[in-house]
Amino acid sequence: MDQTMTGARSSELRVIEGRGTDERVWRTCPEMEGMRPVDVAAWARRYRRIWIVSPHPDDEVLALGATMARLSRLRADLRIVSVTAGSASHPGSARWPASRLALVRPAELRRAVEVLDIDASLFELDIPDGDVAGHEDALIGFLTKRVTPNDLIVSPWRLDGHPDHDAAGNAAATAAGHTGADLVEYPVWMWHWARPAHALIPWGRARCVRLDDREREGKRAAIEQFVSQITPDLDRAAILPPHIMARFTRPHEIFFC
Repeated sequence: MDQTMTGARSSELRVIEGRGTDERVWRTCPEMEGMRPVDVAAWARRYRRIWIVSPHPDDEVLALGATMARLSRLRADLRIVSVTAGSASHPGSARWPASRLALVRPAELRRAVEVLDIDASLFELDIPDGDVAGHEDALIGFLTKRVTPNDLIVSPWRLDGHPDHDAAGNAAATAAGHTGADLVEYPVWMWHWARPAHALIPWGRARCVRLDDREREGKRAAIEQFVSQITPDLDRAAILPPHIMARFTRPHEIFFC
C-alpha cells in the first residue's frame, strides 16, 4: 500500500494526500448499510482457482485478508500474485532503503499469510514498484498464460487512485477478457480520496463479506506483521497510521462484483 499522488480522470480528481476521508463518514453512510452479501462458499465451489492480484505486499491482506482466510478454510485453490515487492514505499529513507524493503515486505506478507492460516500459492513477479503501468503487458501475459475460464481474478479496482493499483486492475481486467475468467475488484485507496457520494464509486456493484469477531481479530493480527508499514520511520509518520488502519479493520470487506 504505497502512498502516491495521482491526477484526474474524467474531470474527477483522485488525490492521495493528507488524512483523507474520516472513517466515521464511511461507517455511517447509507450505501454501506445497503450492500448485498458475497456468498464466499459459492466462490469456493464455483471456481477452479482464485487469483488474488496485489500491487504491493499488504494490499491483499488489507482489502480481503479475512475473505482469503475463509476461502482457504473452504479449501479454495488460492493463488496470490504479488506484482511488486513494495520496495518504493519509503523513498529516501535510511531505515527502509529499497534494497531492504525488497526483502522485508515479501517476508511480512508470508508471515501475515501464516497468521491467517491461509493455504495459497504465492507468485512474486518483481515488477518495479511505482511502474506497474510500464509493465502491464508482463502482468497481462503472466495471467493470460495461467488463468482459465473456470477461474476468478480478484484485483484492485481500476479507479482506485494509486497508479500501481489502477494499472494492476487494468491488466487483470484485460486478462479476464482474454481468458473468459470472472473478475471481482477491491478498493484500497478509494477510501482515502473519495467520499460516499463520489460519482466514480460503483455502489451498484458493491458487495460485502461480513466478518465475525474471530475473523476481525485474525485480520488485525495479520496486518500487524507489516512492521515496515505500521511503524513510524524516524521523523516520518507510518505508512499505515491508526486512522488508515481503521479502514481495514471494519466488520466487513467490500468488493465490486
